Amino acid sequence: DRQRVGAFAKAFALNDQLRGATVCEVGVGTLPLTKLYMPYVRKAYLIENNPALIEPIRREVGKHDWADKVEIIHADALTVELPESIDFLIGELMSIYCANEFQVQIFQHMREYLKPGGKLFPNRIVNFARLCEAEFDEGITHYPVMFTRHQPMFLSQQFLVNEIELWREKKTAIDLGFPVPALFGGTVNAVYLESYVEITPGANFTGTDSLMPPTILATDNTQDVVPGDLVHLDFDFTYGTSLDAAKCVLS
Repeated sequence: DRQRVGAFAKAFALNDQLRGATVCEVGVGTLPLTKLYMPYVRKAYLIENNPALIEPIRREVGKHDWADKVEIIHADALTVELPESIDFLIGELMSIYCANEFQVQIFQHMREYLKPGGKLFPNRIVNFARLCEAEFDEGITHYPVMFTRHQPMFLSQQFLVNEIELWREKKTAIDLGFPVPALFGGTVNAVYLESYVEITPGANFTGTDSLMPPTILATDNTQDVVPGDLVHLDFDFTYGTSLDAAKCVLS
């Protein structure tokens, strides 16, 4: 995913403080991000919870001249303990609205190891929505918008749902209400969700087919509208559970 990895590469390039720094990356997978910053840092703790990936990670790390700077830790990033404080925390365990992945909870735990002035990659996630009318297959409550799917019929302008500032976010359960004016007439039966990610100031990521694509979520009920109607939307969801558990009620 050139766009996703490229956004992180730009973020690393904007931070000269990475040189000689101690970093921790959670959920390293196949090391696409690791290889970007490893030549410059002093020490890296690589956290991976999937046992099937540990040996492949060890083999791949061993191919590089920075291998002696790496400590691979097989552990759950929600509970892992680091042997020292770190300058940077890196992790892309993201999903739309952080609804399916534990990005918020992991950073809540791991940021305890940040030195004063330490930084997170990503830093902030801004969530938007629009009222829409969409088609759903039977038994489906949400689906990502990819090149193989058509856009829904938008019935409102985009509105801000919430901002997740990962360095200080304390909540995991979100309960919000919005008055949304209808721009077009139709039947509201879904919301179109988008997450914009600030990896670091100046380097952003807005989702691709492989990570955080815009997602259409069915509302719990439907409402017929004409232009100018004010729709009240109650939206409840919890980070790290599932969009299937989200409540989205129109009134």
